[in-house]
Amino acid sequence: MVMASTGVNMPGSDRNVVPAAAASSTSSFSSAAGCRMRSRRRRLAPPPVAATAAGSSEGASDAAGPSREKRARPAASPASSSSPSDRDSDDEEAVDEADAEAEELQQPPLPPAVPQLPTAAAQAWPVAFGSLSVAGRSRDMEDTVSLRPGFHTWVDGSPMHFFGVFDGHGGSHVSELCRDRMHEFLAEELAAEEADLAQRLRRRQQQPEAAAGEGTSAGSWAVKQQQLEEEEERAWRAALERTFRRVDALASLACACGRIVSPPCRCPLSGISGIVGSTAVVALLVRGRLVVANCGDSRAVLCRGGSPPVQLSDDHKPNRPDELARIQAAGGRVVFNNGHRVRGILAMSRALGDRMLRPEVIAEPEITVTDRTPEDQCLILASDGMWDAVPNEIACSVARQCLQDENPGGDAAAAAGGEGATAAAGPEPEARCSNAASLLVRLAFGRDSWDNISVVVIDLQQRE
Repeated sequence: MVMASTGVNMPGSDRNVVPAAAASSTSSFSSAAGCRMRSRRRRLAPPPVAATAAGSSEGASDAAGPSREKRARPAASPASSSSPSDRDSDDEEAVDEADAEAEELQQPPLPPAVPQLPTAAAQAWPVAFGSLSVAGRSRDMEDTVSLRPGFHTWVDGSPMHFFGVFDGHGGSHVSELCRDRMHEFLAEELAAEEADLAQRLRRRQQQPEAAAGEGTSAGSWAVKQQQLEEEEERAWRAALERTFRRVDALASLACACGRIVSPPCRCPLSGISGIVGSTAVVALLVRGRLVVANCGDSRAVLCRGGSPPVQLSDDHKPNRPDELARIQAAGGRVVFNNGHRVRGILAMSRALGDRMLRPEVIAEPEITVTDRTPEDQCLILASDGMWDAVPNEIACSVARQCLQDENPGGDAAAAAGGEGATAAAGPEPEARCSNAASLLVRLAFGRDSWDNISVVVIDLQQRE
């Protein structure tokens, strides 16, 4: 069985806060001069709304500061005439007004006392992707891949992209459950975290001005903004952890016949469901950050130009020192049986499902949050069928070269078979991603990988 997919560009958002400048006034100006200053300053910035009908002089209020009213000066009577002294006085007043306005515009803006969630997008982070999943030399296909660009919109309006690789064992129904439902559960948990985050933000904004007065300096504002970003990351982590728990709870009810029922299904295929499970490596892209959650021995690697590959997840192998200590503390043991295995059965220490191997095998993910940089080339998610045969450095080198190739060789659809024939007919950047995934799959197969091989390549560069 072979599966391939490509994606379209789904730009993310990198949102920045621009503090509002405090308006200053000068008591030496007359009321008419002050009105002219406000009118001139209003013309320097684009109006928030379209102009009203002729004869109306009231402007729309600015969202970043207090509302201002623009009043028209009364027209002079035709019979009246101005004296030279009046004209000189008006000229001097206009010069003083221009100097005061220039001085006001040169004053540095003050940051707000209470930090806000990021607002308008200042930079688009491009996202292009492609994938390939093959059975390889294995008799059964138990891997699945989930590609969900723009599956959710964060509280500040930023699109969130979801990508996952799930390596099933003992059957494919748990990995298929992850493919079909995990992004839905995550969207629900993110919405719940948004409500809590918005409530905490409102409480912070409603604090007395005396308590918030210390935050008017640029340094204090930056600290509070950093604290807000940390709260945002905690919300993402909490949503991912609850999502993995929900999928794991359903995995214990999933049957090989395709049904998910409670109490568990009693059909003839349900007898082996206790030792059926799946790994899960998930990447969440939002604004300029990469959030990776891993449970099992699938892996996420960030290819960053000019530096070694950045491994964003650690494989959960039973012989990993901390995992071995946790298994032994739970009363379990690791037996070498064609590799290190929990109770001599499972070659990983964490997985979704596998309820007969609890408490040694747990479904708790390890989560990392990484800031994107302009040097980031691509992100590779793959099952152990590729990583056991292809090191991180070679995988990044191959993917980087394929993405940089102006005329990518080969056709991902031809390599993938009939199911990928329509998917590969997309824009060139997505064809590059599919070709990169296809090349990595063929490389792992040529290096004698005997497992299912699933690869997702996410291009993090803007390519033309």
